[in-house]
Amino acid sequence: MDAADTSRESANLHVSTLLVAPERALNNALDQLGFAENDDRVIEHEGKLAFITCSHDPDCDDMFALIAELAARGESWELQFRIDTGEGRAIFQRLSRHQRVEAIDSSVPIETDDTAAELPTHDIDTDTGRAELARAVDRIDPAEVFVTIGSHPKGHATAVILRRNPRRALFVAAGAHEASLRAAIREKLPTVMFAVTMKPTDGT
Repeated sequence: MDAADTSRESANLHVSTLLVAPERALNNALDQLGFAENDDRVIEHEGKLAFITCSHDPDCDDMFALIAELAARGESWELQFRIDTGEGRAIFQRLSRHQRVEAIDSSVPIETDDTAAELPTHDIDTDTGRAELARAVDRIDPAEVFVTIGSHPKGHATAVILRRNPRRALFVAAGAHEASLRAAIREKLPTVMFAVTMKPTDGT
């Protein structure tokens, strides 16, 4: 090993992984395996349902169980990965049958309008933040909103609650990591759907 190799720094990167399948197929697999009806790892993605796991979840056993169930049923599915490599950048990778493996190093597209940065942020890791989030949720119709969520290399996770029509950012929630943030939001909005950025921008 040369000097360059020995001096190279290493770091654990945050990784989000989606198992994407048709809604009927994934729902059948979830029911067969006894998943909770409002499992916070089930999200909405590009018109399909997906099951998400990330670096903050303890293991990938549930995802592998779902893959095995879908494969046994002869259903189609694919895996999508987002590896956060720096502030505003990630490597996006897709693994699907009958297609080549590809990975793109790209900036992360902005999912919300610029006003989201100006909205108050409710920190779920504090009692005050949780109380503020509860009051904010009480003022909305859960059927009219969805949530974009993501983590960053610095380790902090943020979620933006958006109105569907017209699309507008309403408020922001933040937490130590993505998994606990999903669970806290589903506690207040049990049927809300999450969305994550798993697609690169057009340019690199």
